[in-house]
Amino acid sequence: MSPLNCPYSISIKENMTTSTPTQVKQELKDRVAGWVETYANTITENYFQYHLRTLKGNLSGNYPEYAKEQLDAIENGTANLMKFKVYSGKKYYKIVQQEFETWEGSKNFNQYRDGSVHAFVNKETGEVFKPASWAAPATKHVRFDLRIIKHREFLFNSNNTGWAGGYLYLR
Repeated sequence: MSPLNCPYSISIKENMTTSTPTQVKQELKDRVAGWVETYANTITENYFQYHLRTLKGNLSGNYPEYAKEQLDAIENGTANLMKFKVYSGKKYYKIVQQEFETWEGSKNFNQYRDGSVHAFVNKETGEVFKPASWAAPATKHVRFDLRIIKHREFLFNSNNTGWAGGYLYLR
């Protein structure tokens, strides 16, 4: 039986490991990197669901042929829908909206191009900020903190993370 006299507990002393502050910081940075990828994928999923709803609504609307064509492309995996990509900067991860370029005169024709910045995430703390510009976050107010489980649960639910970023505004 363990020192806590409980058959279900494991000896705390046996499982304790000592980590240096540097190791702890690095572990948090690694976790934040994974959380940011999950966050970006969740925003992409939100856009996908939004696009599906819109196209299904258009089947009985003004452009049923276009909607059917687009839904077929999604179903067979050839649709090039908007997505969100993570770029790593010196201090922040930048989550950027990317759209597929279809204009033949563009230098980015038939490839994804960067659109606007959706959010910034501090690489060391996991704090989420609304963008102030392409290059910098609006750091006056932290919008979410990925270290807080409740915030992560909210951000990793595609029903909450609107692709247009409205959830990042203060209420």
